[in-house]
Amino acid sequence: MESLIFSLVKILFTTGLFFIFCLILLRVYMKRPQQPTGNQVVVEEQKIILPLRLQAYERIVLFLERITPNNLIMRLNRPEMNAVQFQSLLIKTIREEFEYNLSQQLYISTRAWELVKNAKEETITLINQASSKVPEAASSADLVRVLFEQFLGKDKFPADTALDEVKKEIQLK
Repeated sequence: MESLIFSLVKILFTTGLFFIFCLILLRVYMKRPQQPTGNQVVVEEQKIILPLRLQAYERIVLFLERITPNNLIMRLNRPEMNAVQFQSLLIKTIREEFEYNLSQQLYISTRAWELVKNAKEETITLINQASSKVPEAASSADLVRVLFEQFLGKDKFPADTALDEVKKEIQLK
């Protein structure tokens, strides 16, 4: 009889320990944060990344529009400046706006970013070329006239190619 009671206590003790172990595992599992599935991760990333990408494209479009000669000159026109001062202001403004938008390259394609950089460099080059065609004592109006003559000879502004590429990318998103 004692061995039967001892066996019964041993079985109950073992079963109790197993039951407690199962409860502990269940509690740990229930408290652990749920890992999202693959599709949920993609959807969550899209909720975060897509607005950032669209904002980046907007900022790049704005940058490209702001560095077109028409907009740049109209926005910065200073009749009291001489040509050298105005040239310096134009180039400084383009570089500052470009630096302000450097982080946007994370969200756009490498090709589009290269075109944006090229547009910036070509615009600066054209400003420097126009500046070299006017005398040192020339006014900012003289520089503006030469700039417009230079840009009228081109089919597209340097920023237009980059702008076209950015618009294509936006439509694909």
